Amino acid sequence: MKKMNLWMLTAILTCGLGMTLTSCSDSDDKNGGKEAVNPATDEDGYTIEVEAGLTLPENEFKTKVPAATNFDQNIVNALKAIDKVTDVKPFVMVHSYDLQTEKFVNTTAYFFNYKQDIDHNDPSKGWFKQQCVLTVAGKDRPTVLLTEGYALGSAQNYKNRLDSIFEPTLVDVLNANCLQVEHRYFGWSLPEGFTNKWNYLTAKQNSADLHTIVTAIKQSGIVGQGKWLATGVSKPGMTASYYAYEYPGEMDAYVPFCAPFMLKQDEPGSYNHIQTVEALGSRYEKVKAAFRAYCGNQTLQLETVKLYKKEFLENNSLDNDAVRMTLLTTLFDSHWKRMSYVHYSLWEPLVPKEGDGADKFLTFILANDRTRYAGDTDIDYQRRQDYVDDLEPETTIFDNTTRGLTRASGVEKARLDPFQAHTCIELGSAAVTLGWVDDLLTDKEKSHLTSSSTPASLGFNYDNGSYIRKVLDGIKQSSCNMMFVYGMQDPWTGNRIPDDKLGKNCQILYIENGRHNDAIDTWNASERNQLFQWLQNLGFEL
Repeated sequence: MKKMNLWMLTAILTCGLGMTLTSCSDSDDKNGGKEAVNPATDEDGYTIEVEAGLTLPENEFKTKVPAATNFDQNIVNALKAIDKVTDVKPFVMVHSYDLQTEKFVNTTAYFFNYKQDIDHNDPSKGWFKQQCVLTVAGKDRPTVLLTEGYALGSAQNYKNRLDSIFEPTLVDVLNANCLQVEHRYFGWSLPEGFTNKWNYLTAKQNSADLHTIVTAIKQSGIVGQGKWLATGVSKPGMTASYYAYEYPGEMDAYVPFCAPFMLKQDEPGSYNHIQTVEALGSRYEKVKAAFRAYCGNQTLQLETVKLYKKEFLENNSLDNDAVRMTLLTTLFDSHWKRMSYVHYSLWEPLVPKEGDGADKFLTFILANDRTRYAGDTDIDYQRRQDYVDDLEPETTIFDNTTRGLTRASGVEKARLDPFQAHTCIELGSAAVTLGWVDDLLTDKEKSHLTSSSTPASLGFNYDNGSYIRKVLDGIKQSSCNMMFVYGMQDPWTGNRIPDDKLGKNCQILYIENGRHNDAIDTWNASERNQLFQWLQNLGFEL
């Protein structure tokens, strides 16, 4: 999923810190009542609820992002006229990507909050502010709905750098308007405040959020005369699929990119996929051999540990075996990240072979999606950084201790990562599989590499895949126009929608060298034409 990585799937790096806002939430908490304080209310009567022991960070969008000076006052007025819309602010979005010029350009965008029901089944429980961003190409142009699965601006960016969010590439392809809606419980769009309460974190509730906002925007006349298309990459692609299931026909088309569907908490498909010829092609034997050369040679591993400690760690007293185990984890994690975001051609020269020294193996182990590779273009490198989780370590693999915190840790309180919470409620989760090297590892190493938190350990009752099965069965019966797009290099293609769950108007497009993104400009001509022809057949003008 967008910005997910294997740090989230291992015991040492399970959760993240976060923040939320709320207004008038009820006091029910199925995860245990927590004392809360309410330090402030705004002009709308919106109360910031902060759980005792947690610290609300600064919202940098409010304090550091200047309002745009070149904007359409008519759009501002029309947004302000919508019932439940508040806090309208034009701003400059600096990471809008122009496919024609292959450059990032500045775009005037319109931020607003929507007073959303905390519980769509019971509006009396109150409302919260849900963040949205709109860009306008023209009333008669199509509108692309980004069904975000995370916070606007970043998966875990609680500072909300809304000045640097980016739009789906289909916006540029279609010269379209774009409406982006932050997923409930992420960023600053949270029904129950900066707490560890998750009573209304469901795909059904979030789909209802999208429905109410889309309905309001369509009725406003700002945009909506043209056709509508919902899209997103990874978890946002999943969100588009759930939205299609819950509100079939509300969009003219749905294009989920890289959307996985998991029916349990330890789905092996994603990691299994990146250990196959299907994903790696001619590089398969070379990469497999590198893994086996490292995992089967503890002398080489200890040499790599010594080199790592010398080059990256000030504290050389760290236990060698602890560092060795962490480097093993990083070997698997980096492979996931490279397969997700970095084209083969960039990282293949770094793949070591049996007999190479510790320096070459260490370089390979540490090369991930943050790495600037020799063949990187500025655009490709920047694009990757836009998908990187802000909480990933930037320099060493030992500097992000907060990622290991849970509510039961007994240390300084932390807010559970809402992504992790949602996987525990109904989305399921991927599992690390050892495949290539299972026969070379000790039981201790296997346990270290594959262990992860369970819903029960974090206070959740998982639905055992019930909701996802309903979605898949619903899509099969639906007449919605859906094109699922998967990249063959992408790990999540291992959990793609099954062929027997495609509805009569659904199809899958596989991208030969595709990664975990919607970078249509990197596809070959045949792949682009298949998507474009499908859109044209549905009445979209390119």
